[in-house]
Amino acid sequence: MTFSPTVLGSGPAGYAFLQRTRADQQASLARSPDVARNIETARDRLGTLESADQLLNNRALLTVALGAFGLDEDIQNRAFIEKVLTSDLSDDTSLANKLADKRYRELAETFNFFGESARLPGAAKEDRIRSQLAELRTADDLLTNPPLLRATLERFGLESDRNNLFFLQRVLESDLADNSSFANRLSDPRYAELAGALGFAEKRAAADSIYGFADRALGKAADLQEPSDLLGDTELLAASLRIFGLQSDLGREDFLTSVLSSDLSDDSSFANQLDDPRYAAWSDLFGFAERAAAPNEAYVSKLQSFVETVASRETPPQSAKDFLQDAKLMLKVFDFFGLPLRSDSAAFANRLIASDKNDPTSLINVLPDPRLKPFVAALNLPDQQPGRSHPPGFADAIVDIYVERQFEIRIGEADPNMRLALGLNRDLAQVVAKQRSNDAQWFAVLASNPLREVFETALNTPDSFNRLDIDRQVEDLKIRANERFGTDRLSDFTAPETLDALRERFLLFADLPSATTTPASALLGGGASGGVLPLLYGR
Repeated sequence: MTFSPTVLGSGPAGYAFLQRTRADQQASLARSPDVARNIETARDRLGTLESADQLLNNRALLTVALGAFGLDEDIQNRAFIEKVLTSDLSDDTSLANKLADKRYRELAETFNFFGESARLPGAAKEDRIRSQLAELRTADDLLTNPPLLRATLERFGLESDRNNLFFLQRVLESDLADNSSFANRLSDPRYAELAGALGFAEKRAAADSIYGFADRALGKAADLQEPSDLLGDTELLAASLRIFGLQSDLGREDFLTSVLSSDLSDDSSFANQLDDPRYAAWSDLFGFAERAAAPNEAYVSKLQSFVETVASRETPPQSAKDFLQDAKLMLKVFDFFGLPLRSDSAAFANRLIASDKNDPTSLINVLPDPRLKPFVAALNLPDQQPGRSHPPGFADAIVDIYVERQFEIRIGEADPNMRLALGLNRDLAQVVAKQRSNDAQWFAVLASNPLREVFETALNTPDSFNRLDIDRQVEDLKIRANERFGTDRLSDFTAPETLDALRERFLLFADLPSATTTPASALLGGGASGGVLPLLYGR
């Protein structure tokens, strides 16, 4: 059955009704046969696309993709859309960058066929937030920044959790590679998406890798002459214990001193008597007993040698193959963890790295040596995913926006002004996010037909407005906005109260006959009479 939207009334009252019923009406739209077929195909296929051709050759997918960006009318312009989708966005002269309508660039940015990975729709407009998030190293960094935390949670529809800090910390620190981690065990997939997007577990793993540890030890290794030197450097001590999985021993100073002072050439020494071989490997890394036995000789510890080897690489290995091909590094890492060399060390390491830690029968989980898991974890090799990657929730995000815009289109068939009001929040937020300066944002408003109509109507511009020079149009809009709303900063209109006031004023004026516009503006407190504005138009 074809979906027909329900619209009761016009103006602010009609908009309020649509807001109350929008979720239910959009759900009905999504169930209508024509839309449902497109959605089913999109959910199955959008997250697996490898090329622009795969999108262009599937009409249902292309319908959803274009519809999500309000580009439905381009469904027949295959050659044009192909050039947009394959645009090199780093090249200012590429088609997507040259087009005045920035929806095409957003389409190209989202699918990113010129690059390696797709992006969530609208990701480009969150550059400021992403750059701030990229600088955060731990979950605590985010949890102690309420404005950034709120903005981040809103992106995932989880703003109701903003005060549940203990819960959020467990979510944010979840290792998504571990099926039993906290976020993976929650029924709502948005929490895992949040943890994955912020990547605090990955950042912690990088900091606790052998490369992160080598960075911490750089410039310090040669100065570690005796156990007290290491015990006095709390950060380096904690990092060295974590890399061996011995962090629970932090604070056991007497115990750790005995381990570090052990003569590992003596089978009866303290470290050698412990059941766990990780303690002997940890002690051997610093070699305090060997250094003390040769006070007059230049002694180079395993740690010093290891740090030099790691520092000689420009970047850490990015795959098991990359690691195993660097024989010197591989041998140093084996030695770091005190693992004995074998005739098949490279093949054995490769099997360990490839082991599924979620499978209790995999090699990494059945071998009893407690040094093996820290060895693999400390390599911190990224998961190798063949082909292009898509962020979690990519297909669902495209589908949701597609349904939202399809609903607006159908509402627009009954009431064009209501369609503009429904899309105002999104369109305005995009302009503010994409343009840095206030004037550039106002110019973008004038370049957008929907936003231009909303502002011209709400600010009661006269017929002569469009005949003005474009710079004068911007200045006039700023003056009128300041008089009516108390601000000429376009970013202020994204605040809920100001946005609601703008929308309400637009809907009120849009429903008035043009002949009554001027007296109505006076009745409603408009800024079109008096002050400096009459001078602009000779009134």
